[in-house]
Order: sequence, then C-alpha cells, then structure tokens
Amino acid sequence: MNAPAQQHRPKVVLLGMMSKMPVAGVVWQYLHYLLGFERLGYEAYYVEAHGRTPSMLMESGETADASGRAAAFIATIMRRYGLSGRWAYRALHRDGSCFGMTERRLEGLLGSAELIVNLHGGTKPLPELRASDRLVYLETDPVQLQLELAEGYEASYEFLEAHAAFFTFAENYGQPDCRLPVSDRFRFETTSQPVLPELWETERPPAHIRFTTIGNWSQPWRDVSLDGAVYTWSKDQEFKKLLDLPAKAGERFELALSSVEDGDRALLEEHGWRVRPAMEFSTDLVAYREYIAASAGEFTVAKDQNVSFRTGWFSDRSATYLAAGRPVITQDTGFGSALPVGEGLFAFASEEDVVEALARIDAEPERHRQAARDLAREYFAPEVVLGRMLEQLGMRVPGRAGEVPRGPFPYGMSLAPVSRRPTKLAPATLEAIEATPHPPAVAEAPEPHASIVVISFNSLPFTRLCLETVLVNTGEPAFELIVVDNASGDGSREYLEELAGRDGRVRLIANEENAGFPTACNQGLAAARGEVLVLLNSDTIVAPGWLAGLEAHLRAGADLVGPVTNRIGNEAEVPVSYETYGDFLREAAARAAKRQGEAIEIPTLTMFCLAMGRRAWEAIGALDESFGVGTLEDDDYSQRARAAGLRLRCAEDVLVHHFGEGSFGKLFGDGSYSRLLDRNRHQFEEKWGEAWQPYQRRQTPEYAELVAGVRQTLRQTLPAGSTVLIVSKGDERLLAVEELETWHFPRLPDGSWPGHHPADGDEVLAGLEELCAQGAEYIVFPTPMLWWLDFYDGLSGRLDGRAVHSNEACAIYSLVPAVQPA
Repeated sequence: MNAPAQQHRPKVVLLGMMSKMPVAGVVWQYLHYLLGFERLGYEAYYVEAHGRTPSMLMESGETADASGRAAAFIATIMRRYGLSGRWAYRALHRDGSCFGMTERRLEGLLGSAELIVNLHGGTKPLPELRASDRLVYLETDPVQLQLELAEGYEASYEFLEAHAAFFTFAENYGQPDCRLPVSDRFRFETTSQPVLPELWETERPPAHIRFTTIGNWSQPWRDVSLDGAVYTWSKDQEFKKLLDLPAKAGERFELALSSVEDGDRALLEEHGWRVRPAMEFSTDLVAYREYIAASAGEFTVAKDQNVSFRTGWFSDRSATYLAAGRPVITQDTGFGSALPVGEGLFAFASEEDVVEALARIDAEPERHRQAARDLAREYFAPEVVLGRMLEQLGMRVPGRAGEVPRGPFPYGMSLAPVSRRPTKLAPATLEAIEATPHPPAVAEAPEPHASIVVISFNSLPFTRLCLETVLVNTGEPAFELIVVDNASGDGSREYLEELAGRDGRVRLIANEENAGFPTACNQGLAAARGEVLVLLNSDTIVAPGWLAGLEAHLRAGADLVGPVTNRIGNEAEVPVSYETYGDFLREAAARAAKRQGEAIEIPTLTMFCLAMGRRAWEAIGALDESFGVGTLEDDDYSQRARAAGLRLRCAEDVLVHHFGEGSFGKLFGDGSYSRLLDRNRHQFEEKWGEAWQPYQRRQTPEYAELVAGVRQTLRQTLPAGSTVLIVSKGDERLLAVEELETWHFPRLPDGSWPGHHPADGDEVLAGLEELCAQGAEYIVFPTPMLWWLDFYDGLSGRLDGRAVHSNEACAIYSLVPAVQPA
C-alpha cells in the first residue's frame, strides 16, 4: 500500500545571522521562532543571506574563507532540532556560494513561502526579497531606527520600504509615556520573543541562591542622541549605577559576561559581585539552559536607551528564565504596560526596589517560581506571540486548536538512560518522577471506545511514566486503562491499587505470580470492553493525539497498526533528536503535523505499542502462551495476522517513546535472555516451518550513509581475503564487502545472527576466541555499536593496543597481533 500524498504545510522563512553570532542565547532566539512556527502547523526554514563574515567561527588571524564552517554550524543546529534540509547559507561576503540547498531550490522557497521574517532587520532586502509582498521586518532592539526615521534618514526609509509589515519589541510603543517618535509612514505592531516553555521547564530546585544574568558588558558603539542628550547602548553604564547593591542585598549576584576588561571585573568583584566568563558555557545550548536552571532567578539591567525612552522592551533571555520557573528582577523600561509585575516578575528603578523584590521572592520562593512559569506560558508561548502576529498579518493560525498539555512530568526531565541491560534512568530523572504528583482523580469514566492494556512487572518508575502520560495525554477517544501486574515486588502493586482507586478509567488485574507477558496480555484483552484494543509496553511514553492517530489508521483500512519510535530495532525505528520529555512532546507534535495520514507496510508489529480493531483480534485469537515469559510472541502474532489476510501498518505520524528493556533487560545479567530467545526462536521455527528472520531497519539516508561508510572503510583498510567480524545486529548489508570474508558477531553455527546481543563480557570474550580459532582476524564496530567497548567487561582490555583504524563510520581492531593492515 502506498503512503498517501503528504499534506503540504504553508512555509515560513526566517532570515537570520546565527553564524555571525554563534552563541547559545542568539541561537535559542532563532530556534524559538522556528520551532514556534512548526508548532503552529507551518513548515519553517532558516536562511542566512546577510553578507557578514562569520568571524566568531574563525581562528584569530585566520583569513581563509570560513563559509563551510558557518554552513556546518547551521547544519548541526538544524539537524539537532529536526529541521535537517530546511536551511540555506549564502556566502555573500565571499563568492555568493549557496550551502544547504541549491540556488534554484532557495529561489523557489522564497517565491512560495507565505511569510518571510527578517529577524533583527539584519538581512538587506535583495531583489528576490524586495519582489515579495510577504517580507516582514521584526525589530528586536528599538530606538535607533525610530530616531533615524524621525530625522528623515533616507537609507532607513529605503530599507523599510522593501517590507510589507513591521513589528517591534518596543511593547510600549505609541503609549503616552513612551518617548519613541511614532512614524507616520510605517505602522509598527508590538510583539515579544516567543519561547517554547517545555524546552526550559524543570521541577528541580535552584542549585544555589544567586541571581544571575548573561550578556555583554561593554558595547560602546551604538549610542544615540536626541535634543543634545546622549543615550547609551552599553549595559555597563547601568550596572555601574548599582555597584553597592551587594552591600544592601547580600552577595548573591552573578554576572556571566563577555567583553569585560580586567579593570571592570576587579571593580565588580571588589563590590561583592561574582563574575564569570559567559563563554565557558555560551557555546553549548544545553549548558546555557542548565546555567539558567541552576540559578535562583535573574537580576539584570536594560540599556539606557530603553530605560530613558520607556520603550517597553523585554529581554528574550529573561523570557527563558521565566519559562524555567526562575523569577526575574529587571530594570523598568515600561514593559509593565504589556506584562504583569509583582509575582514572578519585578521591575525596578532603584536599589531599594531590588531589595524589596528579593525579600518577596525569598519569603515565598515556590509561589514566585510557579508565577514565572505561568507568566511564560500566558505571554510568551508561540500560540500567543506568533498566533497574534499571524492574525495581525491576516494569515492562518493552523495550530490554535492543538495546545500542548502541561504534564504530567517536568518538560526538562531527561529521557536518556544511564545504562542498559537493565535499562536504568538518571538519578535526576528518578527524582523528578518521584516528586511529580499523581494525576487528578477521575471519579467516573465514560463507556470506553478503546481499551489500553499495559503489563507491569517490577519497573515502577517506567510504569509511572507510561500510565500517567496515557492518563494525561490521551483525550479522544474515550478509553479504559487495564493494567495487569505480574506479581511485582517493588512497590508497583501498591501504586497501581492507589491509582485504580483514584481514577475510574484504570482497572487492575493483580496476578499472584509472574504469568509471563503473553498470558498477561491475554488476561487484559479478555477483560477489555472497547472496540479498539491496544497493547502498550510499560516502558513507553505517549504524547497528545497518539491514540486518536492510531485509530485514524484503523479507520483508513489498517487491521493492525503501530507507531514509529526511537528504539525498537525494526522498520518502526526512526531517527529522533529529543533528549527531554518536553523535547519529545514537541517532536511528536511536529511529526504528527508533518506526516499526517502517512503509513508504511511492515512485516512485524512489535508489541511495545500495537493497536487493532476487535474484529482483527477475534480473527487472530489470543497470543500464544507457549512463548512463556515472552520474546517472539509478537513475531508469531504478526505471522498469524498476515496468514489471516490482515493488513499491518506502521503509522508515520504517531511517535511513541520507547526506553526498551525496562523489564526484560534484567534477564541479560545471568544469560537468561539469551537462553529464552534461543528457546523461543526454536519454537517459532518449529511452529512455522521456516527460519526466524531478524528485524530489518528502515533505510534512512543517514543509515544508508553509515552502511556505505563501513563497507568503504573495510575495502580501503583491510587486506583482501581477511576474515572480519562485524557487530552487525543482523544487517546483511553490512556484510556485503567484496574480497573480504565477513561474519556476523555474535554468530550462530549456521552463520546467522542469533537475534540478541551477548549477555555479558564473558560471553563476548568466549565468542571472540571461538571465532578466532576459526580464522577471524579483525572485528569492526559500526559507530552505533561502540557502546560495546564500555558495556562489556574485559572487551576493551582484549582489544587494547590493537586499533587498526577509526572514522565517523566505524572502528576496526585486530584480533591477531601478527596480522597488519595493508
């Protein structure tokens, strides 16, 4: 079955200068616009065509062209946030070369985009931009332009006339107390910085009591004058007026600064200010975010221009502090006309105002942290900021109906395991789960249209993540959640009893012994009342719209359907860029909008998440309980479904997070999993009269590039006729190397991959020695398999001093010291 044609989303182009200022604060500003437009249903693109040299990406004294370096920087940022292929960099400072996309494609993009945003006004409107009636000027630093317009500065008039609409961060513009001249020729609408709150929210308390800020100390090159008075641009002038503040409020202020001379640093430190270099963390997006999260709040000043002219300007960085739940104390620019002050946000005009604000925050810190979060969501969320902008432009706001829920877990909570087999979560993640209150009680539940069956066994943190995201993030259709607990002894039973008592949608089946996964699934399915039946692993997390998305594919003709995921090992596994719970929600929402209605045929639907109609279940029957504790029962079930003529589909528009091996991972330590899989593999082959086939991964461009890179590296590095072990996970494509004898590792006697990784280091070393005795000379680790070297005890020691070659595709080691590469 071919996937339906992808629905085309309207395009937005953001013109920026990320490579000119490649620091985290600036990059985050661009990302919030790009990801914000994505959330509203637009397809966002980033283009640089400003003509400035990327000097910050160049070494001191370097004169060579750094265009490739600038393009690589942009590509890395865009790929990390799921925007690969949606950027272009035109090296107008050199020869005009275009990176990221062809000139022709860029021309087509600029011609077809519904909106082109000139952020900061940093891009000169070239002819292809001037020809558009969709070019919008978005000013983030007011004052200078407004004074130039008032003075009749022709170059500013000419620059603005190429634009169709005009926005400014001067949120007090046009108000009686704002001293900015109002243009009678260009109508400026006010706006602010959009922020995706889920990228910043954290339930962690501050790591210290200091109020911090991040910025440049001295920037003495954009002063302006009016009526004989000079108004400065540099923040050091404002900070120096507050040198004695630590003496009044305590030494709890930290400035992370760039462009600060030793004399000024010493002056600040003498007065009790803590100073650190901003560049220690400002080249790393995550470190920048962590610095803000560790702070008690932000204390900062504004530029004299914004203070004196009462512009109403508010910092984009301060908005991220608010989103992180960190109260902000900032110099009054008149922003109180647009933002509420007094809880979570304080405007000051004197040192006494600062002291009072600190006292109020210290008296009720959690209240002000929550007020900061609420303020960020109410005033800076993309739905608010960009939604209003689009409405003012008379454009569509596709995402208005789909607000992302708030929980139930902190959006900054990491989803990255710290180890596998068994899968273990980071201590901070476990603390966040434990600190998260249970979902609100639901006394009565409607008749379920869908029944979701989850099997629980000694994995309480994963079970909480799964069940509570189901309860909070599942809207339509009406559902029941049936949890079958296989005699857990880790507190899961008590948690489940309490949850079922508080929520009428939850039903608990409590087994007195571990009945195994297939039997427990059959218990849950037999008790189900819904027309749509879902099997969901307890080590998954779901996002809003997941159940409705799967049901849509059942209505469209699929008999059984599963989502895509980050980890499963077959065609349902897709590359992802998220690291936290909030990032997962964002990526799931973006994928749902981008891939709506798309599905592919899939030979095996694994039961980490499988949905089917009741008729399909009745046609196939119960899971085969002879597979015992579990493994390969889902392969068997898919085989039976295909034999019954049913259609199996993988939904490209539903993303479910899967930790993997949340329960079964505990069986790796003593080799139980290997023995179980061998037993069930033999049973599968006996039952079906054919060899069990390992899963195949989908051929993404990135994976195809990896396979080609491994094969090319082997051809160019190893002598013809060599016998090579490849840690392959069963992919035959990795073995297709001419003039080499290539074997899977691990390897069964018939040469096939056994379907699982070794249980421990002893099994690895024993397998290596056995295959060395059969003639193996080298072992190759494709880059995704390099974790073996850290995970399996003794392996690194066995290979120490025997490295042959490594690159971005793989690492090669010799198994026989006497054998040398060509």
